[in-house]
Amino acid sequence: MRSSGILLPVSALPSDFGIGTMGEGAHRFIDFLCDSRQHYWQILPLGHTGFGDSPYQCFSAFAGNPYLIDPELLFQSGYIKKDEVPVIARNEGIDYGNLYNVRLKLIKKAASNVDVNSVEFIDFERRNQFWLDDYALFMSVKEHEKMKPLKAWKEEIRLADADMFDRLREENRLQIRLWKCVQYLFFSQWANIKRYANARNVEIIGDVPIYVSADSCEMWTHRELFVTDDDGNPALFSGCPPDIYAPLGQLWGNPIYDWVYHRKSDYRWWIDRLAYSAEIFDVIRIDHFRGFEDFYAVESTASNAVLGEWYKGPSTDFFEAVRNSLPQLRVIAEDLGEITDDVRRLLEFSGIPGMKIMQFAFDGSNNEFLPHNYSRHCVAYTGTHDNPTMKQWTLIADDEALTFAKKYLAVNKGEDLVNACIRALFQSVCDTVIIPMQDWLGLGSEARINVPSTSAGNWTWRMTGDELTDSLTKRIAEMTKLYFRNIQE
Repeated sequence: MRSSGILLPVSALPSDFGIGTMGEGAHRFIDFLCDSRQHYWQILPLGHTGFGDSPYQCFSAFAGNPYLIDPELLFQSGYIKKDEVPVIARNEGIDYGNLYNVRLKLIKKAASNVDVNSVEFIDFERRNQFWLDDYALFMSVKEHEKMKPLKAWKEEIRLADADMFDRLREENRLQIRLWKCVQYLFFSQWANIKRYANARNVEIIGDVPIYVSADSCEMWTHRELFVTDDDGNPALFSGCPPDIYAPLGQLWGNPIYDWVYHRKSDYRWWIDRLAYSAEIFDVIRIDHFRGFEDFYAVESTASNAVLGEWYKGPSTDFFEAVRNSLPQLRVIAEDLGEITDDVRRLLEFSGIPGMKIMQFAFDGSNNEFLPHNYSRHCVAYTGTHDNPTMKQWTLIADDEALTFAKKYLAVNKGEDLVNACIRALFQSVCDTVIIPMQDWLGLGSEARINVPSTSAGNWTWRMTGDELTDSLTKRIAEMTKLYFRNIQE
């Protein structure tokens, strides 16, 4: 069934609170999607971000980011006073340092006013116990350890045994309850967002990173999930080998899964994670799909990713287990990068649609990213959160690529090349098209979300709120209707 949608992180929504939240800006954006005939809202991971602010490096594979909790809704629900609702200029980027120093205090104050004896909270705690207890304990101890990364904790705590965990739970019981209340506030607001979207025939595509952070509750409370050394630290880190863009490779720094353990446990942790994701999203995008077939890893002591090795992943065994346990799971595979025939066979076996990126199409070859090579069973994008915006690409691409793109797309006289790219995707046979919001807006480098292999200046762009005009709504709706991607009619 032909459909389309828009990629926009929750953090990039317009708001008065220094970051996008699950309040008015989210509701207004869902209305915009509905009015412009879009069926999907694709977001980035919702996790509790740590150092570096990346949503792909979070303190938990399950917990939500407290910064995204909407203060105005907290006031309306009676958790804070009206004069405690902050106001920050809409046209600024995201200052994560300020959010950590100021916003988190407000969120925790609101959490202290949650009625832990209410039916709603007790039900939330019960349903999420399988991850919530570990997360709340981790955050409580992390605060006590002055927010230092897990590897810098005192050894007796970092390598806690069952008795130590029991002791820590008793010593931190009040803080544990507070962090549980923070998550209750987050998921109460998120549940309202999802209900509001679904009621308007908008479905949410969530993003599930394949790896977790080395500074996470999973690394602390479930070391058996990972390949560790004798000191309980990650023995291997994830990454990518060197290429022309990154001569030292990419060292991501995530611990590597012990797939032997996961196979013996029938992939229970992974299936629980995917089942949980299917509850809070309608569709899941699994990041770095290739890692399930084979993955690149380096020694954890390495300073770069040059001297790594390729290791075999769980392959078809994993997806067969997932299919048997979660037959209704709806997934998109991030199958980008250097893809081998084995990865292609795994994608075919899984039955999961892969991704096609327009920005990769114009190297002069008859490559798979040119729209005439698409199949119906794929999801096409102009670019991803890791790419330049399409406008930026038109300014930095070489002349040969731009000439080829204009000829291939038959750019009309006076037509913008970015719009021609969007038009070609909407015309294509692929079932689903997702356009980053920045490309609909024709924004350049100032609106780029992330530059891989860099640690500064990422994840900070957000909208001001003035962009969602009637003319833009009409433009998107007309293109959607013209190419029969409006599944609401």
